[in-house]
Parts: sequence; structure tokens; C-alpha cells
Amino acid sequence: MKLIFNKEDNNDISVKIQQGTVAVDFTYTEMIKQLLEDNTIDDTDFGNLSDDEITNLEEMLNKVSDIFAEEETEEEEETNEE
Repeated sequence: MKLIFNKEDNNDISVKIQQGTVAVDFTYTEMIKQLLEDNTIDDTDFGNLSDDEITNLEEMLNKVSDIFAEEETEEEEETNEE
């Protein structure tokens, strides 16, 4: 999954998500769908964000990815027990 961040002139941060070859407006449902298909957040474009903003976003994205990894592990363990 590729996320594209951009800081606007008014300091708002906009996010787009790569859907195939097209960047579309970010939605949580699309993010979750892509994470369920392939739990990778790679090739993130942080655009013109500050170093602090990038660090905070990287930490958040890692936590989100870890949550999906935990779910996958729990599902595999349940399947193995059956």
C-alpha cells in the first residue's frame, strides 16, 4: 500500500492512497481493505512534511501494521488448533 501525504498552504495535511496505478482520496475502508490483502505499508511519500511529522506518521503506520500482523497471527493459531 502506498500513502501520499501533502501539507497544504493552510498547514492541513491531505492524504491520498494508491489504488492500482491511481492515487485516490484516502478512506479508512480502502486502507483496511488493502492492509487485509497485504499487510505492507511501503513506498510512502511524505511530500513536504517536517521531520517531526514524518517521524510521528511512521510510528503510527508501524503501529497500525503491527495490529494487522497480530490479527493474522491469532487467526493462524486458531486455524492450527482446529
